[in-house]
Amino acid sequence: MVVDTEYYDLLGVDIDATDMEIKKAYRKKSILEHPDKNRNDPAATERFQAISEAYQVLSDKNLRANYDKSGKEKAIPKGGFEDAAEQFSVIFGGEAFAPYIGELTLLKNLQKQEELHAEEEAEKEKEQVKKDDEKKKQKENEETNKKKGNNINNLSKDVGHLKVYDEQDQPKDTSKKSKLEEFEEELKAQKEKNNEKLVKILIERLSILTESSYDMDCKRSFERKFEEEANLLKMESFGLDILHTIGSVYVERAKIYLASRRAFGLGGMFHSMKARGGVFMDTLRTVSAAIDAQSSMKELESMKEASESTTPQHDKEGNEISKPTPEELAQQEGILMGKILSAAWYGSKYEIMSTLRTVCDKVLEDKSSGKLTADRRAEALILLGKVFQRVYRTKAEQEEAQIFEQLVAEATKKKRHT
Repeated sequence: MVVDTEYYDLLGVDIDATDMEIKKAYRKKSILEHPDKNRNDPAATERFQAISEAYQVLSDKNLRANYDKSGKEKAIPKGGFEDAAEQFSVIFGGEAFAPYIGELTLLKNLQKQEELHAEEEAEKEKEQVKKDDEKKKQKENEETNKKKGNNINNLSKDVGHLKVYDEQDQPKDTSKKSKLEEFEEELKAQKEKNNEKLVKILIERLSILTESSYDMDCKRSFERKFEEEANLLKMESFGLDILHTIGSVYVERAKIYLASRRAFGLGGMFHSMKARGGVFMDTLRTVSAAIDAQSSMKELESMKEASESTTPQHDKEGNEISKPTPEELAQQEGILMGKILSAAWYGSKYEIMSTLRTVCDKVLEDKSSGKLTADRRAEALILLGKVFQRVYRTKAEQEEAQIFEQLVAEATKKKRHT
């Protein structure tokens, strides 16, 4: 028996809802009520924050127990709740995939790097203004000194043997790193630390098979174990795409390793060249998606300007163009959101594949365990990869797919037909 059902009602779930049901409900509700999708509704932000608060309580076992027993007053943490925007970061799999791919930080880091770059540029402009002011003052002083005549000339002779330094003339300490350089070094160190952690996890995961009797029964048991896990992961946001991505990298890296061990390594060279071609195409898709999103953003800005303008707009032939309707603006905003999400997915996928390639290669090139263990790891990696590659959603499950994925599919479909 619970004393308060407000949080359950906000998410539209029963009081005995499972963690998975709560998570699914939160994702759907948070997107439907997100302020970006309800810009003309002043109450949208408040509703979105309430949904976030409900999820943060019900997704935490201890907070949920306190809430069920004593209501909201006992459930709210002393330090307060996380920002709603942080909760919105569960788009690509959330924490469920962290043991496989780590934390996705590419987009967040790009934003931070852009901020630091902007700070540096602002600082440079400030320094330049200061230099310009000092030069101006120096020039004014020189003109004043000229008017004073011989007295200054005589003084100049007296102090001529001294070397005077202006603060701006002092040699700069080039060894000091900028904030951006320090941040990039931190990222590199953090990435290496994250990769080492993922290497250990993957070795432990594969050891379920590699350190067994390694017969057909063990292999089948290994596959069944991860089929069960994959069937849970596939219902995460973008879960199916992430699983297929992990699977393809696992198979790719393992095949490169095994092929390099045979036929003087020529097979490995072929698979490696094929993989590099895949990397190039992934990069191209990422850039293309970003450019497409930018183009849609400019189109939306033009439409908004046209809708707010009091001056009639004309096309190239001189015909008057009717102003975009609110419905057309809303439709374009939906398309833009989908394309931004699509670009974010391609960027995240690129990061996932980059991380996994590094992790897989470290696992397979680990010389501390011997060649037999390395070969078995490669074979186990192929088995695991193929398990993830063949995962699918049923029609009913697909209908429950997140609205994120629907937006991406819609944007991609409209792009093909434009």
